[in-house]
Amino acid sequence: METVSTSSNALQNVASVNEFLNAAATETVPLFEYLDFEFLLEYDVFAPSKRGRTRVHEPPDLFCGFLHCYYENVYGTRPVTRELQHSLVWYYCGLDKPPSRDTIDRFLTDLEHVVDDVFGRLVEQAAAAACSIPRTL
Repeated sequence: METVSTSSNALQNVASVNEFLNAAATETVPLFEYLDFEFLLEYDVFAPSKRGRTRVHEPPDLFCGFLHCYYENVYGTRPVTRELQHSLVWYYCGLDKPPSRDTIDRFLTDLEHVVDDVFGRLVEQAAAAACSIPRTL
């Protein structure tokens, strides 16, 4: 399990993660209304298991949970799992129930392989959304 905490700690220092969160500069719930996370399903790392095991939680919903936790400065498998036990948190992230620690572990391990591309795409979405929002004085 030690590599899990190492990989999630490594994600804290990825420039694109920080760049995206700085660009978004908003609470996570309103952010979820402006961004589309369905593109995550395009990545092979999030493809269904070859063993036929079905997912309890879909990657876009888990990613919302991940973003919420990082926004709240919650890092690592165990702390993220604890944070996602709060009923309002998992509900607003689109989850039907709180994910297990193993689910969080697998998700973060998979995400690590595509994190730069994922956050690059989110920065593009955030920039496009910011350009389309009317500015008021």
